[in-house]
Amino acid sequence: MPDTNPLPLANSKISTDDVPESNKADQAPQAAKSRVASFKTSTDIDSSNKAEHAPPAAKPRVAYSKTSTDLSPSNKAEHAPPAAKPRVAYFSMEFGIDDSLPIFAGGLGVLAGDVLLEAAEQNQPFIGIGLLYRQGYKEEYPLPSNQPTNGLVNLEPEKAGLTLVKTPDGQTIYLKVQIADRQITVQAWQKNLGTVTLYLLDTVVEGNSADDQNILDQLYVGDKEHRLKQEVVLGIGGVRLLQALGITPAYYHLNEAHCALVILELLNQAKLKLGQNYTFQTAENEVRQSLVFTNHTIVPAGNDMFSEDLITIYLERLTRHLEIPIHEFWKLGKAIDASMFSMTLFALRFAKKVNAVSFAHARVANERWPGFTFIPITNGVCRSRWLAPEIASCWPLTKDPACTPNDFWQGHLKCKRLLLAEVKNRSGANMQEEALTITWARRITEYKRPLVLFHQLDRLKALLHRGDRPLQILMAGRVHPHDTDGKEIIKYLHSLAQESDFAGKFQFIPNYDLKLARLLVSGSDIWLNTPLQGYEACGTSGMKACLNGVLQMTTKDGWTDDIEWESLGWTLNSERVSDDIYRLLETDVANLYFDRGGQEYSPAWVERMQRSSQLIRHRYSTARMLADYYQKLYV
Repeated sequence: MPDTNPLPLANSKISTDDVPESNKADQAPQAAKSRVASFKTSTDIDSSNKAEHAPPAAKPRVAYSKTSTDLSPSNKAEHAPPAAKPRVAYFSMEFGIDDSLPIFAGGLGVLAGDVLLEAAEQNQPFIGIGLLYRQGYKEEYPLPSNQPTNGLVNLEPEKAGLTLVKTPDGQTIYLKVQIADRQITVQAWQKNLGTVTLYLLDTVVEGNSADDQNILDQLYVGDKEHRLKQEVVLGIGGVRLLQALGITPAYYHLNEAHCALVILELLNQAKLKLGQNYTFQTAENEVRQSLVFTNHTIVPAGNDMFSEDLITIYLERLTRHLEIPIHEFWKLGKAIDASMFSMTLFALRFAKKVNAVSFAHARVANERWPGFTFIPITNGVCRSRWLAPEIASCWPLTKDPACTPNDFWQGHLKCKRLLLAEVKNRSGANMQEEALTITWARRITEYKRPLVLFHQLDRLKALLHRGDRPLQILMAGRVHPHDTDGKEIIKYLHSLAQESDFAGKFQFIPNYDLKLARLLVSGSDIWLNTPLQGYEACGTSGMKACLNGVLQMTTKDGWTDDIEWESLGWTLNSERVSDDIYRLLETDVANLYFDRGGQEYSPAWVERMQRSSQLIRHRYSTARMLADYYQKLYV
């Protein structure tokens, strides 16, 4: 069993370091308010349910030692792939399977892709339900303006490996979904991943109006009304597709509250099943037995809120069938501190089990939404997807203990060469193989603090131009198409890379995609993770980097808050993050990397690389995450 530190986790502290004064109020999570007023038929927790809603036990922090990630015989069973399990329908607004199917925006979609791929590896009967966006987007950086634009990619389903969902006799399956005062027709496409099938709903169907065909034009684009229409298609259409296919899952898993309207259609199906015995409470109890919900963020922008007018326009006809007035239905999602309908609260009030995606996130979520209990299940990564072949060839996932330090280092150098070649291909920049390479790569948003490296440019320039200990920085990331502040950040970074003091020392790499992500998490030396404490629910890019032996330099939030990093990487104080980065690069990090005692590599550095990889292999995989789902959610 792993060594543990008996001290409890420190409280998640919300820091506003490096956020402009004008934005601090917007960045801080709303304070916890009074306990949610329960809707009499939907939120009461009776005595039979108190155990499952009890707060989780305190989780000891993981203290790393050389043996802390070894799997003893008594511990292997809980991490072994589960035997055949009940069928799960996994709903998500986005899925990141590969770059040929650009229907994802960031970490949520990539994680959903990892879940399906892991389930397929384990031959589990998972079903993915999502949306087919006909226009994927990618960032482009035309010179000389350096202004990022969003170039649309027209998605052709057949070329992306999708096939239309049809009946056994070859007839396309069409579904009817109520959108406000009209019905639209929805079809579905499928992508097979072994035992797992991903179904994607599509409104580009003959007979639909041009506006209705464009409901699924792009992911996370458009106003609130456009978003609500997409969520109606996903929730109502997704459940109806399963019914049309004759599939009755044991569990419906909502991967974020964008999928919450699944509940509405499940209530409708429960009403039809109950017939004359129908009451709303009876239908609600039946739905709850098969519904689980994963929340990924407390950031307000990630939790959908809709006005009463929109809810009335788009959902009243649907609630009418349930014999519940719209004003009573409204109470099921009424936000605690606003006259808005919260999809998160709606999902919370109906879910049998709810999980947060790290222990730190569970603490903050339990404060943010009092009256509900969040089971901490830390995210993981699909090891076979993210372990670079160059590392796997010397240290396969099936092999323990690790390969020799020299073999691991040689595998890392191969990864680094591939990365730097791709940097040159995408940007024209010539970076150095011998330089200590620090990477920041993820979705570009303010709470992740992409600019912390550049707060003291003179100090940074001095670091970059130390001839005896060369250092270089790589950055990449995506912004929301309507995020003007994020686009300005990219424009600034792109311009900075062209200044003479930074040429060949710093590069922002355009068009961040899965291919580039795989190269960055395997070919970098340091993975920089700088979120404001209390905002990062989990974060998985660092797990992917650790898996490949890339050392972490991180604030402690999300999954990184569970780890004692002393013998693995370096932690940053969230309130002085820039100073800590400079100090570590000037001293401890550079010393460890370059002090090699006449050898080709630093033995102490490579030892940390191997420990980091071992940690992810055994503790932070989607194999472990799925096992937790089966043991804690699907029960």
